[in-house]
Amino acid sequence: MTATPHPVSTHFVPLSVIMADHGGDLGAYMAAHDTRDVTVTMAVEMEVAGKGGQKFFVAVAVTWNFDSAEPLEDAAAADCPTGHQLVFAWVPAHSYGTDEFGIYFEDAGIGATLQNGLIAEVIESAQVEALVADGS
Repeated sequence: MTATPHPVSTHFVPLSVIMADHGGDLGAYMAAHDTRDVTVTMAVEMEVAGKGGQKFFVAVAVTWNFDSAEPLEDAAAADCPTGHQLVFAWVPAHSYGTDEFGIYFEDAGIGATLQNGLIAEVIESAQVEALVADGS
C-alpha cells in the first residue's frame, strides 16, 4: 500500500510503510515525498479486557502547515475502515518550543491507558518526537 495525497493536503500513510520503506523514520518519508504534513495510520485488532476483540484505526497527524486538527480528523474518520473505532491525535509541529505546543487527541471513549498506548505506539515507531524536536 502506498501513501496518497489527501484533499486536506496531507499524506495518509500506513505505519507499516514508514517501517518497511523508511526504516521507521517519518522524517525520511517526508523528505522522500517532499511534504511536511503526514498522517500516520495503523489499523489494529486486539483483545481488550472485558470487551473481547476490538478493532481500532489509529491516525496520528504530524503537521507544520495546519492551524486546526478538524480537517485532519474528518479525513481520518472518512478513511477509517468499517468496523474500526477511530483513535486520532494531532501533533502541531509548528508550535514546538512554544507554550501552545501539545499533542491534541479526541477522547475515543476506550480508556486513557489504551488510547494513550495506541497513540504512543505510532509516535514511537515513526520517531515523531525526534522529527519534531529537530524541526525538519
